[in-house]
Amino acid sequence: MTLKEIYQQRITTLKSDSEREQKRTSTYAWLRLLTFVVAIWGAVQFFRLQHNMIWLVAAILGVVGFLWLLKQYIKSQERLQLLKALLELNEKEYTLVTTSESRFEDGNRYVNERHDFTSDLDVFGPSSIYQHINRTGTLSGSDLLAATLQSPHQDVALIKDTQEALKVLAPELEFRQMLAATASLAKEDGQDKKELNLWLQMPLEFLGKKFWEVSRWLLPVLMIATIFVYAFTGVYAWALLMLSINWMVLMSCQKRVLAQHGLMAHKAQILGKFDTILRVIRDTKFGDARLLKEQQQTAISADTALHKLARISGALDQRLNLIVAVVLNSLLMYDLHCMVNLEKWKLSHRDDLNKWLDVIAQMEVWNSLATFAYNHASYNWPLPQEGKLVLETSALGHPLIPEADCVKNDGSIGRMADFLIITGSNMSGKSTFLRSVGSNLLLAMCGAPVCADSFVFTPMHIMTSMRIKDSIASHTSYFQAELQRLQHIIRELKNGKKVFVLLDEILKGTNSEDKLSGSRSLIEHFIQFDCLGMVATHDLELGHLEETYPQRIRNYCFESTIQDDHLYFDYRIREGVARNKNATFLMKQMEII
Repeated sequence: MTLKEIYQQRITTLKSDSEREQKRTSTYAWLRLLTFVVAIWGAVQFFRLQHNMIWLVAAILGVVGFLWLLKQYIKSQERLQLLKALLELNEKEYTLVTTSESRFEDGNRYVNERHDFTSDLDVFGPSSIYQHINRTGTLSGSDLLAATLQSPHQDVALIKDTQEALKVLAPELEFRQMLAATASLAKEDGQDKKELNLWLQMPLEFLGKKFWEVSRWLLPVLMIATIFVYAFTGVYAWALLMLSINWMVLMSCQKRVLAQHGLMAHKAQILGKFDTILRVIRDTKFGDARLLKEQQQTAISADTALHKLARISGALDQRLNLIVAVVLNSLLMYDLHCMVNLEKWKLSHRDDLNKWLDVIAQMEVWNSLATFAYNHASYNWPLPQEGKLVLETSALGHPLIPEADCVKNDGSIGRMADFLIITGSNMSGKSTFLRSVGSNLLLAMCGAPVCADSFVFTPMHIMTSMRIKDSIASHTSYFQAELQRLQHIIRELKNGKKVFVLLDEILKGTNSEDKLSGSRSLIEHFIQFDCLGMVATHDLELGHLEETYPQRIRNYCFESTIQDDHLYFDYRIREGVARNKNATFLMKQMEII
């Protein structure tokens, strides 16, 4: 089946399953109401009809039925939420494979125009690489995916291990979608992880303290005993005394209780979803993929710990319920038991929680990249290598351009030359080619497949100067901003970094003669360092550098042709310097001149 058919089939199935689950949820809701009425009616009749045991049995059965149906209703609601999340996910996938339009979160908050390459290569924002790859549901996963794209791997062994992991995950459609859908239901916000870490760092206030340990067991026993005294003797003074003591003890620790509850409040849902994700990871077979097995072992170490923390957090939230706050605290010292259970968990797992959350974030990143691989079966796995800087590719296209519209080109740098000067007329494809090379190199270093028939590369730091902007706020002119970017690249090269440089029409903020002289000197300076680079330019005179440095610099070009008063582009790269120009023709066509 094609991708379109696969996702369409899943949409149809999930719609049917959702409708069926919705009916089941509704049925549980009505039956729950019925059992509630039976319980109330049985209790009323029991007292009205002189304690007839039949009605008491009816009331008890009504309560038991109500509680069972409540449990089933909650489970059904959770299944329905998951089905809806899966349906939404497959609808987005269907839209992407049929229209090339991504409706996934675009990572616009990660846009940083001062980053070495992300703005120039459309890594973040609408119609970006991130938006096409992203299948993360948690904020932690989203942040880690962004960090991976901002700082891709430089280690060949790690890139190969990541490729191995993605090859295992790519065909596991059920696992990948279950992971993505469950993560999206966690509804993690920016404060959740921060608050969890603040709670982990808090000292133990209750656990191991004799006073609190004695109070949480002794005071409830005495309280219940005084109730029995009142029941048999009618003397309630002892009960009032114990009630007063209980609340004095509770009030003395309220500040410490509120401090912990403030950080752990409403964490039950997110912790429950995290536990579900870890369970999905634990139960999946990953073959011999080293990275996946490492993450799985960490997930296994969590066992039921996160589920237990979710239950404790949920129980703690119940202290806000008036009945729990008044009745259970008065009788059983509810707050103290919650605090001790919470701190017991912290003592046992303080050093483990972030490891488990990191597993979830990392699996979300690999899940996103594996989905990208699955959706682009025609893409190929690049070959990373150590040693001399090199990038060789055949039939290279841009990963964001639909396959039907994508013109592919071959390219090689590092063997015959270290720097390519690419000339060509306006709109002929120079900038797109540079972005195609940069985007695919980024994907390759992340461990993902690339839009090329073959792609051999050495890991390098990508640095670009393509879309420089001036800034009124920081009093920076266009030319100054460009010089600052170039200065930054040179500094990184002087520090010994292996860099892949992409430059598009450099120094256009100055006059033609100065621009040509400066561009020539800059390229001559670049080839002194351990780097590879490409520069797209309209300055045909830069082509003479090949004559001066035939072993280091090569000329390539993109051409346009004018036939029958129409402008044509084939977007094919050729050796040599461009000959054709089209600016005047275009201005006349658009009636500008």
